[in-house]
Parts: sequence; structure tokens; C-alpha cells
Amino acid sequence: MTSPVIESIDYLGEPAVRVHTPELSGIIVPGWGSNLIELAWRESELALLRSPESAEAYHAKPPLYGTPVLFPPNRIEDGKFTYNNRTYTFPINEEARGNHIHGVLMRAAWQLTRTEIDGARAIVETTIVSEETPAIYDCLPHRFTVTMSFIFEGPKVEIRFAVDNRDEQPLPWGLGYHTTFRFPLAPQGDLSRCTFQLQADRRWSLDARNLPTGEITPIANQAQLNSGMTLGDVLLDDVFSIAADGANEAVLTDADASLAIVYRADEQFGHWVIYNADGQSGFLCPEPYTWVTNAPNVALPDELTGFRTLAPGERASTSTEIEVRRL
Repeated sequence: MTSPVIESIDYLGEPAVRVHTPELSGIIVPGWGSNLIELAWRESELALLRSPESAEAYHAKPPLYGTPVLFPPNRIEDGKFTYNNRTYTFPINEEARGNHIHGVLMRAAWQLTRTEIDGARAIVETTIVSEETPAIYDCLPHRFTVTMSFIFEGPKVEIRFAVDNRDEQPLPWGLGYHTTFRFPLAPQGDLSRCTFQLQADRRWSLDARNLPTGEITPIANQAQLNSGMTLGDVLLDDVFSIAADGANEAVLTDADASLAIVYRADEQFGHWVIYNADGQSGFLCPEPYTWVTNAPNVALPDELTGFRTLAPGERASTSTEIEVRRL
């Protein structure tokens, strides 16, 4: 078996790390929010993630390239929530709806702290410290450190996320990924030959600001979604909750590419947002979330919304994994 390779490269003017396994090639850009910006299936040189053609294209729409880290995920109503007698304020960056969107880590510059070959695994680690980054600390005024580990092995890449609370107060935290896959995977592919599958059993109703109303309803086409459905002209910007007895994974298949992507999340990710813009833009975003959109402001129990906090001195960690399979 060929050993994996890690190398330093320039990516559109940014320092980056490229990883090769026998099956996959990936590029991580620490300065762009610790983003796994490219992932390719080496056998056919097929790009799996949507990647920018230029730095200007990336900065114009950073959520729609690679695997942006959302902390907290999705929207915060009016850019504010209150917890433990403290009001947290985030910039209003979705002006038309008056929301904050996508959190404080996506545009931050992370530090590359480790690269290592461990047998058949290639490991890349990045870190960011809250109080050293004003854009983070102004919104979440706690001392905490976030570490991401990208672990490549064969046809899989695991992404581990850990947050350490070094503060004297509990830290409210929620995580998501705006993972943007090319869909169809095959160049000039046919959407009718592609399917998407998710083991969800409930959909959150959203208002005109794309915020949960608090109503959770059954999914009208649940059987098709659970077994694998073609999207065609289906437009999605929906929030789903995972079935208690279902696999916590999204599966994208493309018959023309002869590939399937299985995107898994651990049990902390109880919600998925599925987004495909106008349905014809050539991408699909399955977004695993630990808390539902606007969770701190949703008047429902934490076990439903996923709202959580981290006690002083404690660490929380999560894991997601992308596996590529031949059909």
C-alpha cells in the first residue's frame, strides 16, 4: 500500500496543505477558516467538493466552497441571544432578514499546528484561540480554544472538532458545517441519475426570515428521502431532524460518476440543513448541526433544539466523516 503524503503548497495565494492517500486528494486552507477546500477522487481525478476558481470568487461567497465551519450554525435572530444573564451580540450579516448567519469561525485565520504521517493515516491539525481573534471574542467573550483534526485514510477523511473552555463561565456552543458537494459529481452530469438520501423523520417549519417557528412536522416525502430520491427541480433550504433509529448520514450517489459519498456525523449532530439554492446550480449542501437554527432563541426544550453549554475547564469534541465508495 502506498503511504499517504502531506505537502505545503500555495492555494490561490494562501498557504495550504495538500494530502494524498491512494484514493483521495485534499487541500486544507488554515487562513480561510480551516477549510477543507478541495477533495478529489484520484482514480478519475473527479472533484467532489465545490471549489473556487479564484481568491476573489471565494471571498465573495465563502459559505459555498469546501467545508466551512459554522460556529454557531446558521442564523441568530436579530444577531442576539441571552444566556446566563449575558447578552451575546453578533453582526447582522444577512441584512435583508435582519439575522446573523454562519458564526464566527468561518472567516477567521487559523494556525497550522501539526502535520503527521501515522502508518496509513495522514493527520493535519489546526487551532484558533478566541481571545487572540477580536471577531470571535467580541461575539463570544469567553476564553476558549478550538482544534480541528483532519484524518485522511484510504477513501475516507474524518474531521474532528474540539473546543476547550478555559474560561470561568459556561460557554454556549453550537457547530455545523456548510459542506458544499458538487452535485452532480460527474462533469455535465444528469441530476436524474443522481440520488440523495437522509434518515430524517421531522422537518422544522420556518418563517419568512428562515427561522424556526417552533413547529416540527412530519416529512411529506419521508419514504423517498429515507430510501434515496432524485432532486431534479426540488428546491431545498430545509431543516430536518434525524430519526432516532436511523443512520446519522447523508448519502449522495451519481450513476454517471459511478460513485457514492457517505457523509456521517456523530450522535451530537441531531439536525441537518439541506440546501441547493435554485436546484440547478450544480451543488448540494448537506449541513450537519449540533443545534437547530437559532436554537438559543427557540422556546423549546434543549433536548429538541440541541442548545448546549460547556462548563469551565471542560472539552467538547465531535466527529464527522466523508467516505467515497465506488458504485
